[in-house]
Amino acid sequence: MTRTPLLRDVPRLHYQRSQAVARWLRDGHPVQLSRVPRQGRYISFYAQGRLGLWQGLIDSDQWLQAIWPQWSQVLGRSFVDNNLLELFRLLERPLELPPQLLDYQHLFDVQGVDGAVLETADLPCIATDQGPCWVLGLPADTAREPRALQPWTRRLQQTLRVVLGETALTPLQLRRLAEGDLLMIAGQTCQLLLAGRCIGQFTFIEEGLHMELTPEDIASDLAECAVSPLPVKLQFVLAELTLSMAQLNDFIEHQVLPLGPEALQQVEVRVGERCIAIGELVRLDGRLGLELREVYRGPGNE
Repeated sequence: MTRTPLLRDVPRLHYQRSQAVARWLRDGHPVQLSRVPRQGRYISFYAQGRLGLWQGLIDSDQWLQAIWPQWSQVLGRSFVDNNLLELFRLLERPLELPPQLLDYQHLFDVQGVDGAVLETADLPCIATDQGPCWVLGLPADTAREPRALQPWTRRLQQTLRVVLGETALTPLQLRRLAEGDLLMIAGQTCQLLLAGRCIGQFTFIEEGLHMELTPEDIASDLAECAVSPLPVKLQFVLAELTLSMAQLNDFIEHQVLPLGPEALQQVEVRVGERCIAIGELVRLDGRLGLELREVYRGPGNE
């Protein structure tokens, strides 16, 4: 009988929010996870930007104080309460956000919200000139936004496969192959394959192979080389045991391999023979995943 180890569940929504903040912080933006004070009054809105639809929330008093500091001396409180949302809707750019974080072409579905009815959860919070802006709903494409290669990724190695051509055999022909047979190349492709993907072709010249890379349809400011978007194969190593040849020889079906109590918290992520991260095995939406604890990016992991 197979028994699944007891793993910590990671809520998907919290994971998505914390990952967005981590990416923004990595890029040098002043963002944090924080809870919305429940005693405040807020303006909720939806925004359509280049990455998709997202939902934001700002403190109504701080916003009005930022755009019109003298409001309390000019208008009565009741006038402000009745016309605040209309003022927000009328302004062409009621909120200024760093475009590298979140942008918008237009805002809609603007509503007033009492802080007492908001969820008690940590939300991405962006500092703006009009006060903090909490992000209730992230755009769907935030996680897939392309970024330039980080310096530490340049040390990862990929295997370049130089493929001269291919042919097809029936199972019977394959079984009959013997020494001395002449195996013909049916289709000469002369392809360069990286991570299972064709990145170009080659021709024979006197000095060796002349490579011609296939140009990628990628913006130059988001990728630093033609092979930047190619996938890297990761291995998740739960344990590495040192066994003698005698122990290997005694392997039998249903044998139990001992694991230390810390094994589920110390799973290694490897590219080839190189460990690039360590994390804890968790469950996300019923699937196994790894919550990274350490990521090795510095020169010490060369």
